[in-house]
Amino acid sequence: MKKMIFPVLAAVFILAINVIEVSAADFDAVYYAQRYPDVANTIGCSEKALYDHYLNVGQKEGRYPNALAECEGRAREIAIQNAEATGNMAAVDQLKKSQPLTAQNKTGSVVTVDPAAVAMAAVEATGTYVDVDITNQTMTLFVNKFPMLSSPCVTGTPKNNRSTPTGAFYIIEKIPGKRLKGDTWDVWVDRWMKFTSGSVGLHDASWRKKFGGNIYQSNGSHGCVNLPKDVAYSLYDMVSVGTPVIVH
Repeated sequence: MKKMIFPVLAAVFILAINVIEVSAADFDAVYYAQRYPDVANTIGCSEKALYDHYLNVGQKEGRYPNALAECEGRAREIAIQNAEATGNMAAVDQLKKSQPLTAQNKTGSVVTVDPAAVAMAAVEATGTYVDVDITNQTMTLFVNKFPMLSSPCVTGTPKNNRSTPTGAFYIIEKIPGKRLKGDTWDVWVDRWMKFTSGSVGLHDASWRKKFGGNIYQSNGSHGCVNLPKDVAYSLYDMVSVGTPVIVH
């Protein structure tokens, strides 16, 4: 098992957003310094200095206060582009002014955000994402296209609709401790990283002694990506809400 620890930021998207009010509690100084090294190199990494920069300069320049805000900002831009493509300027105005990332187009259909498009845009822009290879049963975190953390994993059993869904996603929830319940299971995991609306995520699986190989074919998960405990802990510290997850 290959394991290298390196702090990373979440998915980054290079598009401006509207100026928004952000409290100190919502400002992520670590993210800001990593995302904008030009700022950190100039004023240092003091949380107060970085927050002051964001308030006075950064937000006017279209910089983001945290990874989730950047993810949502990119998603909004894609929704606006979709609305503009239909010629529905009313939807464009609504998307620019309101929090929801949906609006009605001229035909009454909903102009919304495609999570896969957001995730792929992030991967192409940054090369930072979690790769889950079902065939080879591996999980690899790439940072700027370089593999920084890699491990065998166990994905969903390919029967009874328990396969891990494939496609482009991004982490939408991180919880340091969660009970997962289903029709036939009730387990506690220490590190939970959800990446689909259907409650599929990456997490530790202390009940497993082995990972990788063909285990998933007969004794796989119910769809989640099971990881060794130490790997799940490391991955949890290295990703953020908004980090893309590519499953193939």
